Amino acid sequence: MTDALVIATPATATGFRLGGARTITAADADQTIAAVTQEIADGRAAVIAVHGALWSLVGPSVRAAWTKQASPLILSLPDEDGEVSAAKDAALRDLLARAIGYQITFTPSGGQQ
Repeated sequence: MTDALVIATPATATGFRLGGARTITAADADQTIAAVTQEIADGRAAVIAVHGALWSLVGPSVRAAWTKQASPLILSLPDEDGEVSAAKDAALRDLLARAIGYQITFTPSGGQQ
């Protein structure tokens, strides 16, 4: 394993390529799973970063298996699109809970506590 790979949406792939990342484009859950499976079999990527919009399309059991895998490391890249912001917040809460041992909740922008 020698490099990192980004699996991106067609709309974001160019940006990752311009940034110098080896990039594969996927448009749905099946293409995303196929790309990750191929990269695991290939053994070239040390890190596989899946764009958040694609990550959210993949079934929870597959995502859980990916997050448990250590070699290659498979992770979700943040997605700034508002449609997946709730999933991003949930993922951040889970990550923080695992890291510090406390569940943290977020209130909507301008929300009252």
